[in-house]
Amino acid sequence: MPNVVLTRLIAERDELVATIESVLNQVEGRDLTDAEQAVLNHTRDRIQELDNQIKPLEDYERVKEQHRTTVQQLPQPEPSRLPERVAAQPRRLDGIEGVPHYGSPGAFVVDYLRAAGIMQRGQVDPEALARVQQARVVADQKTSDITGILPTPIVGTVVNLIDANRPFISSLGGAKAMEGIPGTTFSRPKITQHTTVGVQSGEKTQLPSQKMTIAPVNFTKSTYGGTVDISRQSIDWSSPSAWDILIRDLANVYSVQTETAASAAFKAAATATPVAVATNDLKGWTLALYTAGMHSYQAGFMMPDRIWCSLDVWAALGSLVDVARVVLPQNVMDEMGAPGTSTLADFRGDLLGLPRIVVPTFAAGTCIVGPSSLYEVYEEVIGLLSVIEPSILGVQVAYGGYVAWGTLAANAFVPLTAPAGMPTMLELEDAPADDASTVDTPATTSTTSRTAKSSA
Repeated sequence: MPNVVLTRLIAERDELVATIESVLNQVEGRDLTDAEQAVLNHTRDRIQELDNQIKPLEDYERVKEQHRTTVQQLPQPEPSRLPERVAAQPRRLDGIEGVPHYGSPGAFVVDYLRAAGIMQRGQVDPEALARVQQARVVADQKTSDITGILPTPIVGTVVNLIDANRPFISSLGGAKAMEGIPGTTFSRPKITQHTTVGVQSGEKTQLPSQKMTIAPVNFTKSTYGGTVDISRQSIDWSSPSAWDILIRDLANVYSVQTETAASAAFKAAATATPVAVATNDLKGWTLALYTAGMHSYQAGFMMPDRIWCSLDVWAALGSLVDVARVVLPQNVMDEMGAPGTSTLADFRGDLLGLPRIVVPTFAAGTCIVGPSSLYEVYEEVIGLLSVIEPSILGVQVAYGGYVAWGTLAANAFVPLTAPAGMPTMLELEDAPADDASTVDTPATTSTTSRTAKSSA
């Protein structure tokens, strides 16, 4: 039987280590802030406390295992020499076996009178008394009667129903560093008119000439963050620590919100004329994807290197068949020569040689083809900020960062119009808040607290 206390302590220690890794992964090219340093110090001290509790428990488990091994190695008596044992039978202390059975209510009344000494002039019949006492109703003792001493154990880690991955931003090579860029906006230079070269009309005639113009592509900074005021009691009395869970949740929700905003801006910036997918089969999708790739190169003079799609498009592409054969097997080098790879186990895969990037926050029917280098996302993670409120024994904590995004060639990103017969997605709607006193912003609520219903 596993040691539940040791298991819980080790699980909490693993969570603390993950918290440290999460904080350190967000520190790149800069020093730790005071708040981040405070979190690391607090987490390190808690890990030391856990280690002091884990070590004796592990020593005990080793001793118990050695004892079990030693007992197994002892010589065991042969089965033929073991004396025959008779199974133990429960016996009553008063010597009466079994519950008495009365043939009628009158029989019980007679026994009751004998037990009270009424029928024999004050002489109590001990056998009748024992039978009457045994026949009395015995009170049931259930767990509902001892709730005051029943513990409520917490098993395993806290369930976290949020995907903090950022597939869209990651598909661009990650967010570029924004530290050190002053102002609320900044720009990227882009050549909007090139010089010209042509055929000389004759000897010693003027060559063709055209000036080169460079225009700015503006990026606007946006601030994303969240704050919570937590009581000192919640920090000190919770197990696992509410502080570590709260910080990790703020970082996760920040990742989801910035991914959602950046991907929505990317979809809005894809202003090229959409390419319609005529039929929801291999021929229809292949023609549309190649047509979109052609238009993408014409607009940006770069070959497309990504296919960004929503969940329903991923489901449609993964289920394409040619007659009765799945055309997207997991092994791209199969004998039949497949045009791509697909697996239901995760979102990884490619199609016609391009990585297929599944963006769960995209609206249904979204599919965009283009070069990833012509869309940029910049970010500066502020990280964790906290302030102690001694008058109310509280700690106000915040987590946030600055982000900016923009396209360098909007027409290079060509959307596809999804065909009829696409898989049906779920409609997501905001769930009512558990606490009426808590006010969430619409963006936060839609990401962290949602319920689903089947679309018509």
